[in-house]
Amino acid sequence: MDTFISNQNTFVLIIIFLVSLVILSKATDILIDHAVYLSQEFGISQIIIGATIVSLGTTLPELSTSIAAILKGTPDFALGNAVGSVITNTALVLGVGSLAGAIPVPRSIANRLIFLVGSLLILVFGSLRFFDGNLFNSPGHLHPLIGILFLLTVPVFLMSTFLKKKVHTEPDGSEEKKRINNKALIIEVSIILVSAVAVAFSATVLVSTVSTAATRLGVSEAIIAGTVVALGTSLPELTTTYAAARKGYGSLAIGNVLGANILNILLVLGVSISLTPGGLSVPPVFYQIHFPFVLVVVGLLSYFIFNTKKHEISKNEGKVLLAIYLLYLLFSLFA
Repeated sequence: MDTFISNQNTFVLIIIFLVSLVILSKATDILIDHAVYLSQEFGISQIIIGATIVSLGTTLPELSTSIAAILKGTPDFALGNAVGSVITNTALVLGVGSLAGAIPVPRSIANRLIFLVGSLLILVFGSLRFFDGNLFNSPGHLHPLIGILFLLTVPVFLMSTFLKKKVHTEPDGSEEKKRINNKALIIEVSIILVSAVAVAFSATVLVSTVSTAATRLGVSEAIIAGTVVALGTSLPELTTTYAAARKGYGSLAIGNVLGANILNILLVLGVSISLTPGGLSVPPVFYQIHFPFVLVVVGLLSYFIFNTKKHEISKNEGKVLLAIYLLYLLFSLFA
């Protein structure tokens, strides 16, 4: 895909960009509408739908780009993409989403927040090399066992999320009705997954077109990787969160962002770390910029969840998150 797009002239790039943007927008609307219908029709919480089915779909760009980076022999790119996506999802996506409408953060989401905070602490402190005495200017290392641990935690996260759902019994116990419901459930999940693949594919094409354009304009690869790619792979979360908040489905939005963040660490980095021979090296820039920012934004998200009487992310809190994201971009550009 990257080779095909890079060989196109500027006019064709613009056409590809616009078509991808339209597909991304339409697929996002279909994804949100059917996810909400699934939630309402089958009695499944919007948070659960957002944190599992929707998040699995919107995490596909990060997963695909990370696998591609490993195959190309640039695993550092995979680490930057995953961590940068967590920062982008939390600061930019939730910040923009809060401007579109209230994003409720019920206390029940705390159980899933534990997975995010715990995996981040393992990621940061599990990569440290304390013995050289120069933390911020020395590389770190992530052992393949950490990647395996992350991957083993993925089914635990998904199971724990669905086990929170209350089981509703059928009023008439009709086997025919159960068959109809099961068939309808399969159809709805299939539509959601197909829409999620369309979202992920169109977002990936957008990243390639913008990256190609930036390269032709003489922008360095480091800047592209740290800003354009991280933002591009978070477009599915950005569009679904904004659409969900605008339509009044804030619970779906927070579930999607939190689920995507957890899967970025457990699934995307789990694959990257475990498949890289000898483990993943961590450049000093991660201790200087990326890790501090990811801990700050996740810490702020935890504060918004546990220290508010309104139980929602307000517009002012969203503006704070957006300001932090802008700082992250500035620090990344001038690193």
